[in-house]
Amino acid sequence: MPAWTNLSNNTHDTWYKDPGLRWNVFHGLGLCLVIAANSYGATLLGGFQAVPQWVSYFGNPKGNILGLYSASYFLPSIVTSYLGDYISTKYGRRWAVFVGMTLMLAGGFVNTFANGVGMWVGGRAIMGAGVGVVKVGAPVLIQEIAHPRLRATLGSCYQGFAYIGTVVSAFMCFAGLYIKGDWGWRMPSLLQVIGPAMVLAVTWHCPESPRWLVKNGRGNEARAILAKYHANGDLNDGLVDFQMSEITTALEKEQSPRQTSYIDFVRNPGNRRRLFVMTLLALSLNWMGNGIITYYLAPILRSVGITEPVQITLINAFLAVWNLILALGAAVNVDRVGRRPLFLMSVAGMLVCYGIIMGLSAGFAKTQQKGLGSAVIPFLFIYFGFYSIAFTPLPVAYTVEIMPFSLRGKGMALFTSIATCGNSLAQFLNPVILGAIAWKYYAVFLVILSLYGVVIYFVFPETKRLTAEEAATVFDK
Repeated sequence: MPAWTNLSNNTHDTWYKDPGLRWNVFHGLGLCLVIAANSYGATLLGGFQAVPQWVSYFGNPKGNILGLYSASYFLPSIVTSYLGDYISTKYGRRWAVFVGMTLMLAGGFVNTFANGVGMWVGGRAIMGAGVGVVKVGAPVLIQEIAHPRLRATLGSCYQGFAYIGTVVSAFMCFAGLYIKGDWGWRMPSLLQVIGPAMVLAVTWHCPESPRWLVKNGRGNEARAILAKYHANGDLNDGLVDFQMSEITTALEKEQSPRQTSYIDFVRNPGNRRRLFVMTLLALSLNWMGNGIITYYLAPILRSVGITEPVQITLINAFLAVWNLILALGAAVNVDRVGRRPLFLMSVAGMLVCYGIIMGLSAGFAKTQQKGLGSAVIPFLFIYFGFYSIAFTPLPVAYTVEIMPFSLRGKGMALFTSIATCGNSLAQFLNPVILGAIAWKYYAVFLVILSLYGVVIYFVFPETKRLTAEEAATVFDK
């Protein structure tokens, strides 16, 4: 058992009966709204393509123009994620969240009141720039302020909140169909500012990372924060003493006469393993077969004979709700089950489901039997169920916890940049290859899933129930 579990701690056994832990959960889940706001903005474009007012206002964009609209939101974060690292390292994790959310708020207003294509794309680009900054600060801050009992769950809830944004976006675009004139698309656009506004309010009340404070010579403030939220104000609490000692010791070990840089990721075996694992997890967001289904669900369903728009819309909506339930369910139980079992169970389940989906799609392509096409639907749900129990909650959370403090911001900057590049490549390649070879493209992902399973088994260590400092050392043993 981890050492912290045997220490005296002035908290109630049930978190919601404890004042300090209630605030801890409020701040953690409030910061999770970052990814819900990002998901809402990212998925609006897909919804708008079914809103006649938007299509008419922007001249029925297709092909490369739609690609430009999509890229304007994603591509800025490739660069601004490194700005997020600079801000979170020099000025604090909270300031990275403040700057990122302020940019998203401003971009949302520009997007809403756009009077032409240039202004609309510009608004999305401003929002995308903010996303890159805040994605570095928010997940790190969540785990660095969380009580050890809550760290894994709150950190794992972060990416799961993306499905909240997806569901709300779908319903708002549906509502836009019944609003006359330009406000049919301006109203859903205006709602983009609600998420950033809520996160800004939470962050204003949220404490700074105790790790960042100790690193910057503000140990008394760090102790006061740990005491307030982890021990209901008891400055001499056993867990608070343990955390302060652990943080101080870890930072002393990481001290170096030179400034930390991205080159440190290749300086020793432990950091090289961290870089390798982080890269795999960043690419897993779009390259485990989910990228095809997420962005091209409608054409995939049409390819197996499901063509009614209402059917496709309902399947999409229920899929998002299903994913949300399973992702948050896994997040709540991540310290009971462990990271490795979730990862391995997820890959094995996806591999089996993808093989079945490929077989059914091939059978439908040859015979055109509607029964084969309809049989794909439950396996899409089962496939995403397996994906959501690990590769929704864990990639960001696991990346944050395996990084030492000095590399945590840089690790998330690289993660965000690599994930965005992987997403952009998937959006470019998937429609081309899927259109050319149809169901045969699924074979590529059977190979990818198999490789992930092997690598996870041999390379990914367990971090169950460890503190942030303990988890950060698993690659150095």
